[in-house]
Amino acid sequence: MNILICDDMKSDAEKLEKLLADSSLVSNTVVFTDAKNALEHIRSGAATDVCFLDIVMPATNGIELAKALREDGWQGYIVFVSTSKDFGPETYQVHAFSYLLKPISYESVSEILYDIENAKKSTDTGGISVKGVGETRFVLFNEISYVEAANQNVLFRLTNGCELKMRTAFAEIAALLLEDIRFTQCHRSYIVNMNDVASVNNNDFIVRSGVKIPISRSYAEAKLRYIRTISRVKNSEH
Repeated sequence: MNILICDDMKSDAEKLEKLLADSSLVSNTVVFTDAKNALEHIRSGAATDVCFLDIVMPATNGIELAKALREDGWQGYIVFVSTSKDFGPETYQVHAFSYLLKPISYESVSEILYDIENAKKSTDTGGISVKGVGETRFVLFNEISYVEAANQNVLFRLTNGCELKMRTAFAEIAALLLEDIRFTQCHRSYIVNMNDVASVNNNDFIVRSGVKIPISRSYAEAKLRYIRTISRVKNSEH
């Protein structure tokens, strides 16, 4: 990833730059201490995948810089950095990916980079070809609620209530789906799209259709992963 940091506090910017340098996901980092130069850098056509923007800066603040970038049509990822949680609503207007509170840790930076990397792979154009009897259909990942193994078949349960059947090994489908961050295996016979999970109890995921998907002890990490995901979302909203 090509990263841009904009923070008027030079020491904070340098600390973040060092944390990013420790990640194998980062190929290049540039640092600016004012929004004007950062904006000009991106407008010049410089490759930029992610912007880490301090919110409170003199002249042009981080949110104003983000708005200018979006108005220019820049579609990269924005991560706001601040000492305060009070700017949540404003960050939604520019489709910020995440929000980091200072002081920043290596763990928090690594988690965001991992999430961005997976988000880049999880576009709505991704999907899978389902070969049925006399028909092959391309199904988008976001259309899939969950899949289950049934004898020598794999059943695709879609969010619109439809069901597709494919005669193939469950392990082959699992390998394809689990490359996408939206999916998690919660049972030897089930893989669920976490974006379609409405709630979770001790033993099941409950998808939006109301169907309960069992969580076996061997896949207890799936439940923890879902809870961590929900916690991150709630924290970003406060």
